[in-house]
Amino acid sequence: MSKTDQLVQFDLACDHFVRLVETLSPEQFLTSLGDWTPRDIVAHLVGWNRNVLVGCQQIQSGLQPFYHLDGPNDYRILNAEIVARFNSTDRPALLRELSKGRDLLVSYLEGVDEHEWNKDFGVEHYRGGAATIARAIESLTTDYVNHADEIARQAIQLKSEQIKPT
Repeated sequence: MSKTDQLVQFDLACDHFVRLVETLSPEQFLTSLGDWTPRDIVAHLVGWNRNVLVGCQQIQSGLQPFYHLDGPNDYRILNAEIVARFNSTDRPALLRELSKGRDLLVSYLEGVDEHEWNKDFGVEHYRGGAATIARAIESLTTDYVNHADEIARQAIQLKSEQIKPT
């Protein structure tokens, strides 16, 4: 996928996620989806926008992204730190942080030369193959999409439980 197409996909995934989170009631925003609440997921993505920005810079410098060290652990340590760091329950404030990090990441990515997008800088991904900017953005985009799906499923389930006859 081209850089332009991938940035469009990232933008669409981010916009969809934010619109979905904005539709949640205050109770839904803080309702557990299993391991996390939607609030936790927003905090998680706030941190990952920043992590991926640094990771892409490291890849371009021929260094392994710092977060790959926690990859085999499903990023549990990093995610716990992020959710604790961005611990606000103020949805508008968290969404502003999400937007700020997204804007910084996109601004950086727009400055990446097209020929560097899929370039192998000699950095091995912890799952094998080359760690590339394209691969990092694909992963973050997928995270936005999957978390939006998770939140939407929970919202539908909660609504169906509210309208069941007693």
